[in-house]
Amino acid sequence: MILPEHRARMMEQELEPYVVPQLHEDASVEIEYRVQQAMARRQPLKIIVGEADGEHTVEGRILSYRSETRSLQIHNEWGRFQIPIQNIVRVL
Repeated sequence: MILPEHRARMMEQELEPYVVPQLHEDASVEIEYRVQQAMARRQPLKIIVGEADGEHTVEGRILSYRSETRSLQIHNEWGRFQIPIQNIVRVL
């Protein structure tokens, strides 16, 4: 059972689209460093990605950086994904 005030709050949250936060320069530099280290060492990395429906965690090995699309190509057990750089919120 959901209380009416909780239902109203849930509806408000669904109507508000998620906006990827703007990162400070220090955070961008830290993300870039962690990505480069993971690529060089071929280690898996956890990346928090901001999408229209909220934040998602993607874990996998970074295969390449595609400058034409400004995205990372990541490989994990579900296949290969491209993640736009501007959607990266955090790197764990």
